[in-house]
Amino acid sequence: MFSLVFAAICFGTLVQGMPSLVDLATQLNATRLVALLKQSGLADSLKSGGPYTIIAPTDAAFAAIPAADMTKLNSDTAALKNMLEYHVIQGEIFGWDLSMGGRMVQTINGHAIRVSESGNNIYFNNAKVLKIEKEATNGVIYLIDTVLDVPEGTILAVLQKYNASMFLQAVHKIRYERMLNHTYVGRHYTVFAPNDVAFNKLNKAQLDHILQSSTYASELVRYHIHSGNLHIRSLDHNGRISTLYTGHRIGVDINNNDIRLNRVARLSQSDIECDNGVVHIIDHVLIPSTLSGQIIG
Repeated sequence: MFSLVFAAICFGTLVQGMPSLVDLATQLNATRLVALLKQSGLADSLKSGGPYTIIAPTDAAFAAIPAADMTKLNSDTAALKNMLEYHVIQGEIFGWDLSMGGRMVQTINGHAIRVSESGNNIYFNNAKVLKIEKEATNGVIYLIDTVLDVPEGTILAVLQKYNASMFLQAVHKIRYERMLNHTYVGRHYTVFAPNDVAFNKLNKAQLDHILQSSTYASELVRYHIHSGNLHIRSLDHNGRISTLYTGHRIGVDINNNDIRLNRVARLSQSDIECDNGVVHIIDHVLIPSTLSGQIIG
């Protein structure tokens, strides 16, 4: 009995000596995050409430955001709060909780963050964890190297926003909209979506022929989808990307930091975060070899 009481006293003393989450974030070189938390009014609850897990970008991570984007964010209180809440999880998540591959954790703004491992590193979405499980009086902090983008919806919702109506036409033709709209754990996709300008570069008669055929449309759509998450940092070297069109891969060529897919397509917009994966908007339609006789582009 004495030993249990003594242990409880020691634990209480230890906790009292710890900083709060907000104070710990400052100590861990996340001062810009702390300043934004105070600006948004979230700092007080994160200092005294909880427990919480904070996914904290370093000052360097915030410095990498273009100044114009930060100015816009600072002028929009709702967007700022939404971004910050995407970095906060209700409850404490410890290292052993992250050992399961493909785990999703829910943030206090209702969106999910994907947890993955690569080599000896842990990633939250595309952000590498720099420091793991630093404890505070009311939770834990993981320090990361990139500010997380709040998902803009499912892949299907994102495609509807980003001038990809012709690609969506093919998606609907083969009834892939349900797959691209669901958020099943472990089922994430990377979509290289040609914009409408890209489709308009093709011969219209040949394109109509493709989009009117379920078989051809399926080959075209599946060739633009990779099973898993590929952010732009994964496309920094020459190689080949597997697709849902089994046996047909997309070539990646790098020349002076210029990324080309199949030597023709550039990324017009990259790393659009989705609840079930990632979308990259590209400026050229990718043609699998089986359709080379059907499309000239």
